[in-house]
Amino acid sequence: MVKIAICDDEELVLGQLKAVVTEILTQWKEDFGITCFSGPHRLLLSPMEFDLIFLDIQMPMMDGMALARKLREKGFEGILIFVTVLEEYMSAAFEVEAMDYLIKPIDKERLKAALKRSLKRLGGKGGKCLFIRTKTWCRTVRLHDIYYCEVIDRKIYVHTRDGVLDYYGKIRDVERQTQSALIRCHRSYLINPEYLLEYRGGLAVLENGEKVPVAHSCHQAVMEQMMRYMGEG
Repeated sequence: MVKIAICDDEELVLGQLKAVVTEILTQWKEDFGITCFSGPHRLLLSPMEFDLIFLDIQMPMMDGMALARKLREKGFEGILIFVTVLEEYMSAAFEVEAMDYLIKPIDKERLKAALKRSLKRLGGKGGKCLFIRTKTWCRTVRLHDIYYCEVIDRKIYVHTRDGVLDYYGKIRDVERQTQSALIRCHRSYLINPEYLLEYRGGLAVLENGEKVPVAHSCHQAVMEQMMRYMGEG
């Protein structure tokens, strides 16, 4: 379930944004929950178990930008989206790694685009999670947490931000389950374009510093999917 928080000191705006987000995610058949906060301090005192937080900037006691900094200081690694009438803080939003910056009154299509990018990063429905099952255990891994997958001697190694998971399986089954969200770059490798920093000389360089081989036959497909991913982002 995608856990969402909305923080805005205007009750009317709070209710309207919640209603529109609910409408969109319900249409997309996403499993979600929304918690509303009428002030920054209540949000800071909450358990911080959110995947996505919408923040207003103009709020009493503490503005949304200061609140975002405190959230990051507390270890919040989720998605931040600012919702405001103030355009002048847009550049500052990059300092706290905000996903988007929406100007009030909110354009519904812009909101949809922001939610789509957020779900893609979080791993929503439509192949955004990898389900691993063996004879003795099973678990779900969000694609956002995966750097790449490789197969060695009939065993799949899933390289994630929390370490490496291994199990017996077929790379084509991983590719089919993730519905091309991971890029096939070699007969033995699938990479996550979200973490692709550079591609040259037959190697894909990922954010964690690892280098993954790219087969000559996959060159064009990798380039096209990389450009498509960048365009959507």
